[in-house]
Amino acid sequence: RLASQLEKWGAASGPEAAAAPPGGAAKPDARKAGEPQRLCMRSDGRKKIHTTFPDGAEMVEEFDEKTDVLLLRKVRKPTTLGKEADWVFEVGQPPEAAFDPHADLMRASSSNPIFLRKDTPEHFQWRIRNLPYPPEVYNVSVDHEKQEIIVRTSNKKYYKRIQLPDLARLGLKMQDSMLSWKHQHSTLIISYLRPAEVTQAEQKVLKEAEKSALKM
Repeated sequence: RLASQLEKWGAASGPEAAAAPPGGAAKPDARKAGEPQRLCMRSDGRKKIHTTFPDGAEMVEEFDEKTDVLLLRKVRKPTTLGKEADWVFEVGQPPEAAFDPHADLMRASSSNPIFLRKDTPEHFQWRIRNLPYPPEVYNVSVDHEKQEIIVRTSNKKYYKRIQLPDLARLGLKMQDSMLSWKHQHSTLIISYLRPAEVTQAEQKVLKEAEKSALKM
């Protein structure tokens, strides 16, 4: 609920907005033309930041208030028709929609692989659950040309490409030496060491956003 409220306030804080959002939240700091605007809210032990970019794209991030670990990030870009686009989750999981027996013909099997990103202070980390194959079946590597992590199995039961927008936004390239993985309890855990540049960029965003923070 609070994240939704933050999104509404962020939408109202675009270049044409003049008033502060309801409830006493501070307006984003005045920015130079071409710079993003940010709103920050503290609640439930999280720092929640809504960023609006000059092209109309939006980003919502949630950080642990004590450790500053990124818990959730979702983005959406403006559509050509002006309609509100769906959120794309980069970190964390979208809320699961309630099953409607009248509208949904089939529900996804609980045994299907489940993919999610959940970072640690030291690593970007992805977990793929419901992969029961032995460790020797998996191959995890970097596609340097496309700058993606490739997950494949020798039994051809699973294949996935993983993007890492955190690096792309800063113009950083993936390195083989920073990638590792392990398999335990039917879960494939893939880790990529966080570059110092990413941590520094996140801390800069947090400091800027906290200038307009609202405590709830």
